[in-house]
Amino acid sequence: MSGVRSLLARVGRLERARTAPKSPFEIAYGSMDAFAANVQAGIDAGTLDQIDMPVVLACIRRWHDEGVYGLWQRNRIWELDG
Repeated sequence: MSGVRSLLARVGRLERARTAPKSPFEIAYGSMDAFAANVQAGIDAGTLDQIDMPVVLACIRRWHDEGVYGLWQRNRIWELDG
């Protein structure tokens, strides 16, 4: 029975290692949409550049959606299909 438990524990560790961690934007703002709303508010207020910041936000959103932020920490960036 201890062999089954150790196998289940190992499978659990492997599954946790495969899941991407939360992005820094999810940690700081709760969600990517909340961050985007905050950026849009800054653009509307004139504190962020209205030409460059939408491009930067689109890049950050793609980085977030593809989960690239978590790959470099685990040396798995080469697994990303390009």
